[in-house]
Amino acid sequence: MKRAYNETWVENINNREKIDDYFFRKLITDEQKQAAYQAFPVGFHQSNAFIKIGLFLFTCIVASAGLGFVSLFLFEFLSESRYGFALISLIYAFVFLYFLEYFIKKNNFYRSGVDNALLYALLSATFSAIIGFTDFDLPSWIYCIIALLILIPAIFRYADPIVSFVAYLTWIAFWFLLVTQYPIGKVIIPFVIMLVSAISFFLMKLWKKKESNHYYSEPQDITEILALATFYFGGNYLIVREGNAFLNNLEKSIQIDFAPLFYIFSTIIPLFYVIYGLRKHNRKFLLVGIGATAFSIFTYRQYFSVLPLEWALTVAGLFLVGLCIWAIRALKTPKMGLTSEATGTNEYKNLEAFIVNHAMQQPQHPGKTDFGKGDFGGGGAGSNY
Repeated sequence: MKRAYNETWVENINNREKIDDYFFRKLITDEQKQAAYQAFPVGFHQSNAFIKIGLFLFTCIVASAGLGFVSLFLFEFLSESRYGFALISLIYAFVFLYFLEYFIKKNNFYRSGVDNALLYALLSATFSAIIGFTDFDLPSWIYCIIALLILIPAIFRYADPIVSFVAYLTWIAFWFLLVTQYPIGKVIIPFVIMLVSAISFFLMKLWKKKESNHYYSEPQDITEILALATFYFGGNYLIVREGNAFLNNLEKSIQIDFAPLFYIFSTIIPLFYVIYGLRKHNRKFLLVGIGATAFSIFTYRQYFSVLPLEWALTVAGLFLVGLCIWAIRALKTPKMGLTSEATGTNEYKNLEAFIVNHAMQQPQHPGKTDFGKGDFGGGGAGSNY
């Protein structure tokens, strides 16, 4: 599918982020940074986060007001029809699609707030139209498939991270709703979720190897993080036990089958994430592992409480603060490839070579000095001469 945004500019945004990192670490000068920026031009309309939020909210308000006004006329003609709501939603979807493509092409918007709002409105209107045409009479898992058929093309065209987030949760919900229809499914659903999560993670890894640029990097990263999280939650004892009570309409959760296995999962999965993340310098594994470790502690405390909550939080907080202080001091000198100092990663090597060879050459000053104009550091009492 053809991509909505200029791929070269998207790639250059990623390169500029790396250049900013070099500049922050004082590896290049401001002049070199500006030269590198010229080597990686970006033609998108760009603004800070506050303006993007404002544009997003403004677009939502304008779209709601405008379409609400139009609905006053359309509803009178379509209200008598069984599919009036669906037809109105479908009309809205085409309107949102037109303006979304128009603003991207004519105004060079790229996640500016305007295109985000129009994209989410487009997807919502499309799904609402389908619900209206089907009267919501289909099984829930079929609606998950329909949602995926809408969301996945949107990911390939617009590569929006929030759409990717929703698509992955819909993918997991599909398997949950499909499998738990059957009695045996309520027993094996934890293993199904873990299997689907593992497959999703490795499919993302294969996609990353195949995809050479960064157009889809954020959707891929989000899907990987969510896959790691759902793999852990699928084997977490608390989630499985309380989920079993929910699926079987129990007022209070009871001990589950294979409980020791889920105790093991709740312990070894976070440890594996943390150790793997540290050894491979993989931030996704490390962050998910830290969060999973905290949730595992909460899980064990939920059923095997020893200290009151206040004491437990105080002791855990003091321990974590002490651990952080020790780690920061110990890793000031790199050990086993780990350091507490801010450094780049190996992905910068190719860019560094390009910058050094093409865009980072020191400016060559002419031999003759033009006195009386500009700055000449050291020529007098101050920096101006």
